[in-house]
Amino acid sequence: MTTTSDSATSTTSQVSGYVAEGFESIREEFARNLRERDELGGAFCARVHGVPVVDIWGGIADATTGRAWERDTLEMIFSGSKGIVAITLLVLVDRGRLDLDTPIAHYWPEFGAAGKDRITLREVVTYSARIPGLRAKVSQEDILDPLAMAKLIADQEPESDPRAEGILYGPYTAGWIVAEVIRRVDGRTIDRFFSDEIANPHGLEVYFGVPAELEHRVARLEYGVNFLDQYTGFFTSGDPMTQRIWQNPIPFPREEMVWNRSERRTALMPAANVFGTARSLSALYGILAADATRAPGEEYTLVSRAVMDDARGEYIRKVDQLIDIPMVYGGAGFRLRTTPRPGADGDSFGHDGGGGSAHLAWPGAGVGVSYITNRLIAVGPDDKRAGSLLKALAAKLNG
Repeated sequence: MTTTSDSATSTTSQVSGYVAEGFESIREEFARNLRERDELGGAFCARVHGVPVVDIWGGIADATTGRAWERDTLEMIFSGSKGIVAITLLVLVDRGRLDLDTPIAHYWPEFGAAGKDRITLREVVTYSARIPGLRAKVSQEDILDPLAMAKLIADQEPESDPRAEGILYGPYTAGWIVAEVIRRVDGRTIDRFFSDEIANPHGLEVYFGVPAELEHRVARLEYGVNFLDQYTGFFTSGDPMTQRIWQNPIPFPREEMVWNRSERRTALMPAANVFGTARSLSALYGILAADATRAPGEEYTLVSRAVMDDARGEYIRKVDQLIDIPMVYGGAGFRLRTTPRPGADGDSFGHDGGGGSAHLAWPGAGVGVSYITNRLIAVGPDDKRAGSLLKALAAKLNG
């Protein structure tokens, strides 16, 4: 094992942590992210069969104070949160408390109003339920109340626009729906259930909304160059459906990074504001990678092989007609590779987050991996940070 710190060579002078022997290329890419790819601060951790092979961090956690990114820095993972929602849901499915194909109205009768009586959890978490946004007008403050948002969703009708055929992605509603179903079935809120049944028993620092006493460890988010420009059309469109999904309210206002607000960090927004360390997020996905490859009937940690097979099997493959992005979802809300391929990462599942974070399991290689960052960069070729790290990891494992 090799280590690197602020006193290391100039190539890795901004990188702290350690890498196992043979994985040095990942450290080099992380350093390159900091030097050349507009990285501000971040962390990357990869585990192979539960053993960390890379656990590194570096850069700035708070650009306003100069606070450095530390070993225990926490960060919000935006839509990476949807993967944590899926994991929480699967634990209840595995225990026989929920069924993905049972109408939601069976668990939450009010949800069945306005033509939603046959919509299932599986449709909701794969964005094929035609409920991508809210019809009632809400504010940045309103969306901090999950019970109020659940009531609004229960009262509204699904989208009838033809563009909603197949996958129609939305930033928040799936999380509110799953959270309300869990609350009604279990009695605990989704954050409490996750903490009691998943995070605490496995020593994971992953939270639905960061506890107030840990907020001082959170990295401050910053917009990167061109990040907001990619959303300009959605945030200014006059199209009613686009407005319901992407302007109600605007998730990334140009005038303020609202996600740095204390009330936003500590609220329960299940689909968007999960916090964690890369170390803990990789451990969680490492558990799922192991569970996904156990023999049928073999003892497992969180989710049985049969339930994992269903969760990571392809359920829907469509181009979202509103945002024009091809998407593939497994049966429980994990995003899958659009083009499966041989090799370590060819069977990956998990969920990325807006601005650049990535959180995945690679079952065939026994890998759990997570990359977190506080600089939000536009999706696509402008952001090579996570991709460079994951490619370097896959190349080493495939080699």
